[in-house]
Amino acid sequence: MMSPFGLAPLGFLEVPPPELIALAAEAHFAFVTLRTRPAVPGGAAFPMRAGDPLARACRRRSAETGVAIGAIEQVGLARGTDVASLREMLEVGAELGATRVVCSGDDPDLALVVDRFAQLCCLAAEFGMEVALEFMPFRAVQTLEQAHHVVTASGAANARVCLDTLHLIRSGGSVSEVRDVPPQQLGLLQLSDAPAEAPAPDGLAEEARERRLLPGHGALPLADIIAVYPDTRPIEAEVPMAREFPQLDARERARQIAGAMRALLAGCQRCEA
Repeated sequence: MMSPFGLAPLGFLEVPPPELIALAAEAHFAFVTLRTRPAVPGGAAFPMRAGDPLARACRRRSAETGVAIGAIEQVGLARGTDVASLREMLEVGAELGATRVVCSGDDPDLALVVDRFAQLCCLAAEFGMEVALEFMPFRAVQTLEQAHHVVTASGAANARVCLDTLHLIRSGGSVSEVRDVPPQQLGLLQLSDAPAEAPAPDGLAEEARERRLLPGHGALPLADIIAVYPDTRPIEAEVPMAREFPQLDARERARQIAGAMRALLAGCQRCEA
């Protein structure tokens, strides 16, 4: 049986969350992640409060379609991050049924990131949520090795690494490194594809945010990563492609992403058989 998969909000940030849930349902995604906090200052997001009209609309659309809200994002962990102020974000996430909150490490002092991450894990545990730390080669926590260190050093039972296949390869990581991480520390797996040749370092953020390829349409070792990843972990498509294909509306992009995910995962099943 093919693993259910979800849809990340990156690439659909112009779509309000209730509409994103509806698009995901039409394309047969099992869950979505919602961006309720900006990933960068001034970035797009749809903040909510528990019980407010937007949160109620999301809950209603999720119930109508059967598409779960798997996670909320995005928390940047830096010196100025006041973890206590994130309670409202986690409260509405729990109300929506989210079981994960996604964060990044945004301070070069890893000890400080460990401290903020551990605090966030403690707060999230009150709501029954995991905390998934996503490493990115253009942020302070850049590699799987660094993210694994933070997760381990936090000592939190609900601490996980969020592994994005593009970030893994562009940061110099490998499939063997994924295999070396204890399975219980691996969380959300985000799939996309890309050409074998990386852009210049100052182009990595642009590629990640605007120029990804459909899973299975590039050169990344997606099948090999899936093969070593715990099969109980959620899988999500994160494929911003509107800039490369401006003729495609959000509904068509979601449909094409879902089709590529199904083909990739079915192929992985055949390999295992």
